[in-house]
Amino acid sequence: MYGGNGIRGYCDHYSHEGEYVVVGRQGALCGNVRLIRGQNYLSEHAIAVRANEENDTKFLLYLLDFMNLGQYSDQGAQPGLAVNKLLRLKCNVPEKKIQSKISAFLLTYDKQIAFQKSILSLLTAQRKAFLQQLFI
Repeated sequence: MYGGNGIRGYCDHYSHEGEYVVVGRQGALCGNVRLIRGQNYLSEHAIAVRANEENDTKFLLYLLDFMNLGQYSDQGAQPGLAVNKLLRLKCNVPEKKIQSKISAFLLTYDKQIAFQKSILSLLTAQRKAFLQQLFI
């Protein structure tokens, strides 16, 4: 089950199937985006976005991330995005073929970033283990 900021739990049924961009709708991190695939259940704290036949869903992921949707949140005790406010946002996009090329290009960067983060995490854990052996 996806909430506004990622996986919140698990359930035995789903509300969405396929590939979607999920936009966090509530909380301090509202406006964040992530791509999900398969069968998923989305809570009321998430907005599901899927491209129509003229657009590429992965391109929308990058576009919505770049648009910094959190800036449109209502600032109260609990920040939140109003769907009707987001629906009024306008932007120009290239044709689908170009969108797909752009998203494929950016995805290669995301994969490399994820790989580098995993190496950093491994090195950090190794450093911690070495320190524990040295000082215990």
